[in-house]
Amino acid sequence: MNATPIIEESRVLLRIGLPVVISGVLNLSMQFVDTVMTGHAGPNELAAVASASALFHPIFCLGIGVMVALTPIVAQLEGSGRIRKIGTSVRQGIWISMLLALLSMLVLPHLDSLLRWMDYEPEVVSITDDYLEAIIWGLPAAFAFLAIRHSLDGLGITRPCMYLTLLGLGVNIIGNYTLIFGNFGFPRMGAVGAGWTTTIAHWVILIGALIYLQSSQRTGTIRFLSRFDWPIWNYWREILKIGIPSGLSFGAEVCMFTVVALMMGKFGVTALAAHQISINVAALTFMIPMGISAAITQRVGNAVGQKNWKEVRFRGWLGVGVCVGVMGLTASIFILFPKVIIGLYTSDDAVTDLAINILWMAALFQLSDGLQVSSMSALRGLKDTRIPLLTNLFSYWLVGMGLAYLFGFVLEWGVISIWGGLIAGLSVAAILHSLRFYLLSQVRIPELHYART
Repeated sequence: MNATPIIEESRVLLRIGLPVVISGVLNLSMQFVDTVMTGHAGPNELAAVASASALFHPIFCLGIGVMVALTPIVAQLEGSGRIRKIGTSVRQGIWISMLLALLSMLVLPHLDSLLRWMDYEPEVVSITDDYLEAIIWGLPAAFAFLAIRHSLDGLGITRPCMYLTLLGLGVNIIGNYTLIFGNFGFPRMGAVGAGWTTTIAHWVILIGALIYLQSSQRTGTIRFLSRFDWPIWNYWREILKIGIPSGLSFGAEVCMFTVVALMMGKFGVTALAAHQISINVAALTFMIPMGISAAITQRVGNAVGQKNWKEVRFRGWLGVGVCVGVMGLTASIFILFPKVIIGLYTSDDAVTDLAINILWMAALFQLSDGLQVSSMSALRGLKDTRIPLLTNLFSYWLVGMGLAYLFGFVLEWGVISIWGGLIAGLSVAAILHSLRFYLLSQVRIPELHYART
């Protein structure tokens, strides 16, 4: 077989995907910076940020999932040569992002009641409430940027958003130093200052994105912002039809890991600490297939727009292969250097010993996670999200969580067995997503006409 197409397509995947990987790492860095800097402000401040993040993250992930629908829509429009419709789709996506922001702004300030119900300390609840009141004003900018970012992903333009995320990280660091600790003549605001800094960073990033759209020659022919459109239901229907199942899939996965963390807490502080270290390492390496998956969606969607079904299959399976290969490499690092990795987080012997065992399980987890996220991204390139949602609910919650509970609490096999349940759930999802992409790409694509709007 001629290796040139494989090499060329791999280069395109990495060119599109690596900036998304870096953006994901930068976003994690923002959370890390908030955690470290509020930790120095006091334990209540740190607890408030952690609590607010637990309440905010599932809602924001739902928004990400809905807005990611724009990637295959834009990719297919470009592939089919319907360039004029791209700008309209993006403007309608921004309308939807504003609706999502409004709903989130109405819901988030009332979620602190959950903390009271769970008997959190009153001071922590009060700080959490103030923090949430601060970050909600950045939600319109954050969701609008998601619409723009995923639209640019659909065109394979990913570097500008990487640079804007880096700008946001800089704003975050300077703003936290200023507002958390009361420097440069500003009052000391603690965790609430971190909330206002997050809001400011979101608006700076959005303004930068708008400037890019207006000034870049690469996006000039598409005319994202050349006119004003009122909401158009046909466009909304397509975006929501793809986006809502995608968002719920994101939410199902986030909630699964939240519940697993709560389950680990039942085994004591050592188990919870070891689990947190391992899941943090796994989350960092997951940014690689997550970034490449954006490229897979774009490349598959573009080929669908061209009605080149052979290329759809080639790009989809090559992307899956690249993701699994990369995760195989990270899995090898987990197995070969566990003490070095765990040593970056803790020097406690008990935590280290348990974390090493969990990290070996995480090595298996890497392969399943890489296969499921890449195959699901290939399906997203086909605008196929409803069945993958049902697959994820079955795999994550019935298989994964069911086995985790059975192994850990009914059979009492311990902490490691809960990770066995997670691996089983992700493996089932990976197999089913791959099988569905095989069936659709081999048999049903010409009949389903995914490229139509």
